[in-house]
Amino acid sequence: MMSRAKRRSEVSAKPDKSTIINAAALQDHLARSLTLDLRLRPRRPRKATVGCCTHATISQEAHYHHWVLQIQSRENMSASNSEYRCVWVCETCTFENNERPRSSTCGRDSDRCSACGTQRNEQLQHRLTLAQKRGLVKRPPPKLTRDEWEDCEQQAEARGDTQHPCSICRESFGVKEQVILSCSHMFHLACITSFERFLRTNQRVCPLCRKQNYQKRNTTMASAFHRDYSAKRIQAVLRGFLARRQAAGLWQKFYSSGKGDPIRRRRFFANRVGKTTDRLVTAMSKRDDSIDALLAEFDKSLSMSRRVFQDNAPETETDPATGASFPGGDDWLAIFNKAKARNESECAICINSFGSSMAGVSLLSCSHAFHSQCLSAFEDFNIYEVSLCPVCRASYRSQTWLHVAQIASQTR
Repeated sequence: MMSRAKRRSEVSAKPDKSTIINAAALQDHLARSLTLDLRLRPRRPRKATVGCCTHATISQEAHYHHWVLQIQSRENMSASNSEYRCVWVCETCTFENNERPRSSTCGRDSDRCSACGTQRNEQLQHRLTLAQKRGLVKRPPPKLTRDEWEDCEQQAEARGDTQHPCSICRESFGVKEQVILSCSHMFHLACITSFERFLRTNQRVCPLCRKQNYQKRNTTMASAFHRDYSAKRIQAVLRGFLARRQAAGLWQKFYSSGKGDPIRRRRFFANRVGKTTDRLVTAMSKRDDSIDALLAEFDKSLSMSRRVFQDNAPETETDPATGASFPGGDDWLAIFNKAKARNESECAICINSFGSSMAGVSLLSCSHAFHSQCLSAFEDFNIYEVSLCPVCRASYRSQTWLHVAQIASQTR
């Protein structure tokens, strides 16, 4: 009696096989869902010493190679099962097509059914895990029917998703390609594709509600709403413009017949006369500005032509009051006073000071001063036919600072 009771207690203490399988199935499902690497690494047995038994060493080596083969087969199975997009079903002929990489095919042949040639609809079957087959984890939902897809679109429209921007890129849908998920959320096709590409899990998850194993379908709800809204806006702007123009003609016809309030009639015609006067003044000012600009351009071209073709030797003019010799063509006294009032103490070419005596400094007709050697080097490397000032880019004539200063002192 005691031996039978002991045997029963040992049998009850042993775990049930189904419990062990369920635990392993749940562990495998969680590892696949979270992309965990739980593969075991085999340990190579130690080399046998000289005094050890040869039979034991051979058995250890055989056991090690058998273990390595098992690990490699598990790795191959896990690699094949990690691809959750392995099979897609044709909607026309219900033929199961294997998922092939695009690099192994030409063009978009991988997106067509091998039996009937129908274009793929991106509705992919998921390979079930052992936990899903045993009912421990909820299976992926079945493929939605046409009525269910219409219900999803109605939910999205009632929620106002077509009027709101995409939840991923925060831009309006516009006329770009859009998709609607089985959870009734809408996204740009490019946005959801990029989200799925960089998602670090084997299960597709909605970016908003986190629903797993969703289905997606192309939709044109947001595009239709965008076109309708744009057409309404264009029509509103055009109708407003036509109505305002027609209203002005109707008011003029109404007040011209002598009807209406005299004060408002006088104000209306005064406003019309004022607008006409403003348009006339604007047209005349534009015409005067264009004529002035044309004449100024002619004067500028004429002066530049004269400066190009004139002799290099500076012409001089004599002041009848003092008899001082001035370089002709420019008011060098005003130029000298302007440069002196600016109080520039360094050359803009070499960024060095002029010195207190201002010896070796050249004054340009644009009132900028430079070292004579710096200005000569700048003119040697000038690519234009006319020498331009390094600061204001204006054509110039140059004189030495001391010469102009001497003439200015004589005039005083």
